[in-house]
Amino acid sequence: MTGRRARTVRRSRLATLVLGLLALAPLLAVPPAAGPAQGQDGAESAVTVNGRADGHEDFSGLRVTVSQTRDLTNQAVLVTWTGAEPTPRNRPVGVDYLQLMQCWGDPQAPGDPLGLAFRETCQFGLGLPQPAMAQGSDAPAGKNASRRRLDEIAGYPHPDPTETLPAAAQMVPFRSVDGGRTPDGSPQQPFGTKPNPNVPGGTMDQTDDDVLRAYFDEASTNEYPYALSAADGTGRVAFEVQNAARAPHLGCGAPAGAGPRRCHLVVVPRGSHDPYGGQDVATAGAVHGSPFSPAVWRHRIVVPLDFRAVGSACSLTQAERRTAGTELVAEAITSWQPALCAGSGPVIGYSAIGDFEAQNQVLSPSSGAPGLVFSAAPVAGTDPPLVHAPVAASGVVVAFNVDGNLDPYATAAEQERLRGAVLSELRLTPRLVAKLLTQSYRRDVPGIGGPTDNPNSIKYDKEFLDLNPVFRFWDQTPSATLNGLMTPVGNSMATRELWRWVLADPTARDWLAGSPDSQGPGKPGMVVNPAYQQLFAAGAVDYFPKADQSCAKESFQDVEYTNCTLDYRPYAGSLGEAALQTLRADSKGTAVPLQTINLPAGEQPRWTRIPRQEPGFRLAMSVTDSASAARYGLHTAQLCAAAPDATGTYVATDCRSATTAQMTAALGAMTPTDVPGVLAVDPAKVRAAAGAYPLTMVTYAIGNTAAPADDRRDYATLLRHAAGPGQIPGVAPGTLPEGYVPLPQAMREQTRTAADTLERATAPTTPPAADDPPAAPPGPVAGGAPTGVPVTPAPPSPGPVASSPVPTALPVAGTTTGSAVGILRFVLIGALVVGLFGGVAGPVLRRLAVRVPRDRP
Repeated sequence: MTGRRARTVRRSRLATLVLGLLALAPLLAVPPAAGPAQGQDGAESAVTVNGRADGHEDFSGLRVTVSQTRDLTNQAVLVTWTGAEPTPRNRPVGVDYLQLMQCWGDPQAPGDPLGLAFRETCQFGLGLPQPAMAQGSDAPAGKNASRRRLDEIAGYPHPDPTETLPAAAQMVPFRSVDGGRTPDGSPQQPFGTKPNPNVPGGTMDQTDDDVLRAYFDEASTNEYPYALSAADGTGRVAFEVQNAARAPHLGCGAPAGAGPRRCHLVVVPRGSHDPYGGQDVATAGAVHGSPFSPAVWRHRIVVPLDFRAVGSACSLTQAERRTAGTELVAEAITSWQPALCAGSGPVIGYSAIGDFEAQNQVLSPSSGAPGLVFSAAPVAGTDPPLVHAPVAASGVVVAFNVDGNLDPYATAAEQERLRGAVLSELRLTPRLVAKLLTQSYRRDVPGIGGPTDNPNSIKYDKEFLDLNPVFRFWDQTPSATLNGLMTPVGNSMATRELWRWVLADPTARDWLAGSPDSQGPGKPGMVVNPAYQQLFAAGAVDYFPKADQSCAKESFQDVEYTNCTLDYRPYAGSLGEAALQTLRADSKGTAVPLQTINLPAGEQPRWTRIPRQEPGFRLAMSVTDSASAARYGLHTAQLCAAAPDATGTYVATDCRSATTAQMTAALGAMTPTDVPGVLAVDPAKVRAAAGAYPLTMVTYAIGNTAAPADDRRDYATLLRHAAGPGQIPGVAPGTLPEGYVPLPQAMREQTRTAADTLERATAPTTPPAADDPPAAPPGPVAGGAPTGVPVTPAPPSPGPVASSPVPTALPVAGTTTGSAVGILRFVLIGALVVGLFGGVAGPVLRRLAVRVPRDRP
């Protein structure tokens, strides 16, 4: 292949990506044989429902609790349970587990006493794989347990005597809220055909999975087919609930009659008895069949889910006050917006952009620029006068979603206890985080590149294994690994603070400069990927580099195709998207081999999608914020100091977590910046404060006193809410979402004072410029940066920046004057984010205006 041809292919792929990015309670009385256990509405949002004895199973000891059932958006709810039979870990999954799904239909509809029409409205059935269990048992797995199929099963009546579908139906169809319905596979409703990947130009019959993918697929579904119970009968699942913006075929929260459409969480417990004959199959058999089989479906537990309305929350005719800034405040703002506009209050719009671009915009004289922005970085200068007001405290975290995917032959009692369970503890050091962020594990480089003596994955790193010994027994298959530490696109203070924390640690700093670590006697030490070794000489940077330009290459029809870092380890579109993809354990990356068979006309070959890791197999981590992690029910890593003991084993000496107590402790250890009244946490110094989480950050609202009087009045209302009801933790509109910590009283008083100052300021007599730029400008200013840094709608710093001056105490209300200090570091970066096409442009520039509060896809 010629060089020109190769360049043409690469340019075509890049152009496609550019265009894609721009397109951007008690048990209710029920019929004794068929009705579900159902939660009642109550004063509290959390609901607990009991199972019951019915048929050949007794689930009366099972108590299932759903952490939140009202004011739901696209988020996770915690589903916990007690009183279950432990799931055996020494055989394939076939008995004693739970299955979870989201459904839009009416579970008590007249004419549907068995709920067989209701089951058609449930998002479930893609045949997701089982968790890996220990070897040595001849017991079978449950047949069709994760599907909608109605295959004949030996010893089971076919069809079920209560089944309402045709006898020849192959599956329980899915029915969409808009009336669409998949075929059931009977001669009257046959499946269609699809291209045969093994026969050029040939076709083959579709499967049940294929027809479901017209509505939901493996990358979008929230079904949870195998939820395992621990030895004490307890369990926990962070279950993703989806509103109509993310799952239009379910329509949850969309207008329906007098209010938003109610949906339901359905839990189907699986026992250990033949659902028809009653025989105990716990030892040598399994409970077969889809959860939609009538004999299994009868045990369902149904919990109502009430979503916030998807659509307008405030007046569409009232003037909107623009705000913009750091995503650290996004969850808080989207909670406060509907409360602020209630009763003809101010309509506050918000766009998530970088801290430095937010500073630039609040200084703009343009009439269309926002008069108030949010940033963790203060603005100092001379003109115009600015006010700084603390509004939210949260933290940067490494979130994780990890199941006990242990080697099938690991059989010790502790290993059996953890097999298939969701891990709640993970320890990381600054050096381990540095390794993850620099593509220094060989599997993080396309084509398995990088230094040849480095471990392939973090699960083989001695430092990580010493701090997290359960990984010594991890499944050793290549796919059972971390598909990179997911990081958000763009430039931010949050990112810079993470790098400051890494570089404040001598062992991490030395390692980044080229010093190897110790992987044990007789083994070469792990070294930093050379592509990153010079990036931190000047201090912390405010972006996550993708500096290794290695590419895996394949040729097809004399054309060379490349799979490079941004294909293989793409950026997440935002902190929130990083958290969501961690919940889904989906990096959205692509890898070899190149797919070339049966391509649609005019379509180029494409790389293989790295599959989403299913429940039981998940090993996913991301850099996100504490509010986004909480929104999606994620655990966060402990950040530890560690050192080798006399035997060379790494021992954690001091671990900090992003808990309310530890982030509050960090607020007490903040030190002054150069701007009066603005404090910051210095990661290098905060460790001296006992129990203080080092990546705690305070977001400040920065108001322009030269803004129009009506704007300043409404901004002041926002600040007073932020200092009052907005600091009360809760899930209702107007409260402080989980993942934030309430501000100390002194900071709240500072914000109230700033609100008064902003509202009462004297407006300038010189009119502002007439231009009207958007809150987040469409393009960056030219500059220079390392290759591989993606373009963002808000274009801040291009490359390495020295750490900020060490901040040195309690807040005081004050007015500062502003200038564009340190923010003329913009860059045009020619690398875009693979995987953002069609679905993630919104999170990159997340327009979270009140017209769609917290219901973004």
